[in-house]
Amino acid sequence: MNTRWTPWMVVGTLSLTGILPYPAQAQSAYSISASHAQGLTGSQAPVIHLWPGYGTNLSFIPTNESIVRVWIDDPSRVALDFDEPLCPTAAASDCVSGRPSVVHLRRIEGLAFENLPRASGTLLTVITETTEGDRRLYEFRIAFSTGEPDYHTVVVNPTSPIDPLLSPGDVRRGLQVAAARGLIAQNQDLWNRLQTFLRLAQGGLAVPAAADQAGVSPDLITRLAQWGANARDDPPLNSTDL
Repeated sequence: MNTRWTPWMVVGTLSLTGILPYPAQAQSAYSISASHAQGLTGSQAPVIHLWPGYGTNLSFIPTNESIVRVWIDDPSRVALDFDEPLCPTAAASDCVSGRPSVVHLRRIEGLAFENLPRASGTLLTVITETTEGDRRLYEFRIAFSTGEPDYHTVVVNPTSPIDPLLSPGDVRRGLQVAAARGLIAQNQDLWNRLQTFLRLAQGGLAVPAAADQAGVSPDLITRLAQWGANARDDPPLNSTDL
């Protein structure tokens, strides 16, 4: 089966200016997928680090969900605040606002709670409500770090639009097809970023988070995965180092 290549694929999908909207350097925020935080990917719950003297924001703004309930298993070392009043339900009539979408976490000096065991970290559980009234459960491991923060905000993004039948293996094959057609070369920065994405995704990181950390566009990942899926029945390509 042959993949049909058209100019808009090359210009719109593999253009360096069109698919690399973020710089390669570390940023003040990093993204995780909603499916990862909901425990749907088979990976451990994502980690949120807290540093002394700095708060960390947990944002559900991209998912358009309202926070309705939060538990922190060790309240002796973590203080919570919200961008709007936290209400029992998003539609509670007696609540002034009731649609918070950001949790602000601050590390505090350990308080003495009777019969509360101490551990190296703790668990944050967040219940959200969608605009349709459906509830979702998210879990995050809280870790306590030292030094300067690596980030200040953790952003929960909607689950990747990539079809669940498409996999990192399809992305790898799609990249192989693109290289065979001369659309991308191993000496390009984009190539290295895609290799980083593949390592992260095949290591168990959710696709949106892997794409964000590697600095590649989810649209590009989707397109490569589609090309790779279309090429599953093609004869094997010669290159094996992709």
